Amino acid sequence: MNIKMFQNRNAFSLIELILVIVILGIVGSIGSSIISDVFKNYILQRATQRASLKTELAAQQIANFLSYRIPHTTLARNPNDLTDSILVTEVDPSLGGDEDNIHTVLEWIGADNDSFTASRIPGWNGFCDIADSNQTYIKTPGSNLNLARSVIKNLSNNRINLFNTTTPNVAIFFRDVLYTKNPDKIYDVKSCMGMTPGSDTSCISTVRRTPTGTNAYKKQTLKFVSGSATQKVLAEHYKLAWTAYAIVPFSHNSNTPCARGESHCDLKLFYNYQPWDGDTLDLGANSNIPHATLITNVTVFKFAELGSTLRFKLCAQENIGGDYNVTICKEKAIIL
Repeated sequence: MNIKMFQNRNAFSLIELILVIVILGIVGSIGSSIISDVFKNYILQRATQRASLKTELAAQQIANFLSYRIPHTTLARNPNDLTDSILVTEVDPSLGGDEDNIHTVLEWIGADNDSFTASRIPGWNGFCDIADSNQTYIKTPGSNLNLARSVIKNLSNNRINLFNTTTPNVAIFFRDVLYTKNPDKIYDVKSCMGMTPGSDTSCISTVRRTPTGTNAYKKQTLKFVSGSATQKVLAEHYKLAWTAYAIVPFSHNSNTPCARGESHCDLKLFYNYQPWDGDTLDLGANSNIPHATLITNVTVFKFAELGSTLRFKLCAQENIGGDYNVTICKEKAIIL
């Protein structure tokens, strides 16, 4: 007689299986929510960091350029009509909501700081020996004008040569705002620096290294090329300049200046042009003035000058997906 042995086997009931599935679903949904939040925070933090870094780098670069601007040479222009310009001191200094949004181009003449700081013995030391200088020659002992020539020549892509006898030339600015013995004649960017249409260049003098004398003499002596030499007022301190600069907001990834009220622009730096020798700022698509992009996706670029302090505000965006953006602003003040 065969006897069948029945054995009890342990197993989950249907209710238990459903309960486990429900619990796993709840845990999974919580876990996916946490992972999603962590990823969103990562994307936000990365975009914030990138926006902050690129804005700070661009703002610091702009501040470095502006810190070597020649006093009384800074203009604000209308990018759609470059003949429409005002002094930066005429721009609303508040940087608030009612500031000038028409004259958005910032233009100035910058001192040649590169050859000034390029060596232990500077290319030009900024000091004029008044007793040994006159309206023809400037003696600047302690300078190495050969070095200044090399630096300027390299930076200007061989356009400017301090030894040349033809234009373009290097300009010289003395410390005092007077450029002749007439007390009414002062540096005036809107009438006598060549930066505005119809203006002459009577208050800018150009110089080159003297072609005569021993090598040591030539390294330390500049000769006037143009300007009101017979009326020139010399001062102990001077600065050399080989280019004007302009910061211009352009429509993103285009060759067209930003329209009034346009919020997404790229800031471009224009350089290597000499207003004192007839060059003027040209923003056209066929412009031969070199330029480089400083920062993209700019929403705000405002500036104003009060006294000897120029302030600017720069805001830029970083996209975090879709229509969502992170905006970071930096504001700096540059004191001459």
